[in-house]
Amino acid sequence: MGGAAAIGPILIATDRGIAILCILLFFGLAALAARWGATRFAGVATSIVLAGIVTARIGYVARHATIYADAPWSMLALWQGGFSPLAGVAGAASMLLIRLGRGRDALFGLGALAIPTMLWFGVQTILPTADHGRFPDHVTLADAAGKPMALDRFRGRPFVVNLWATWCGPCRRELPMLDAVAGTSDVPIILADQGEAPGTVAAFLRAEGIAPQHVALDIDRQLSGAFTVGGYPATIFIAADGTIVQTRIGEMSRAALADGIDMARKHR
Repeated sequence: MGGAAAIGPILIATDRGIAILCILLFFGLAALAARWGATRFAGVATSIVLAGIVTARIGYVARHATIYADAPWSMLALWQGGFSPLAGVAGAASMLLIRLGRGRDALFGLGALAIPTMLWFGVQTILPTADHGRFPDHVTLADAAGKPMALDRFRGRPFVVNLWATWCGPCRRELPMLDAVAGTSDVPIILADQGEAPGTVAAFLRAEGIAPQHVALDIDRQLSGAFTVGGYPATIFIAADGTIVQTRIGEMSRAALADGIDMARKHR
């Protein structure tokens, strides 16, 4: 599930937004259950949700154990996303049964857990697969030295484009990771600065110790316009045939980057 929803000045990835709604629905059902006498269930609802979040994260980290082993601290970067819904539901159900055992309250709790779970997986089925179209490879950017960089040079192979700016906090946090992966990946990663002067970008790269060879300058923000991007960072994964297989809005983890690259590689 791709894309993002805007709530005022805040952009929330669609999948995270739906997850938040499911959690709020669960709390609402717990409050309703309390009015029907299931007070024990209502009293442990918070611990059930926390168990679900923790086990969902553990499930995702375990699936990407090799990547997280290189940077263990990033396991705690929950704002980057990366959760396993099935592991989360299993963890929440286990905590519910541990806290409530058998009985009426446990039945209320399992029912309340089942409703948002069905909502989550139902939305995955009902929502149409996002059609991101094809990458506009006619766009010409400039490299960090100001020389023209035609993106059609990547035609016939998968690649990644990240839209960023020096004033964007999440961009600054994820850029070192993107630069490090770009230095070793066989899939090109282009870090396309949006709308800033070459001197501003060059000064930032020097200060942060980021290699300029993977950086591009999109002074007219052509890519932002082509993708109607409402915020940065935005990362676009392109398959070898030019199909955009995924667009991610917001800061992401190295594991999410690896998932997107794998999707671009496998697209047929």
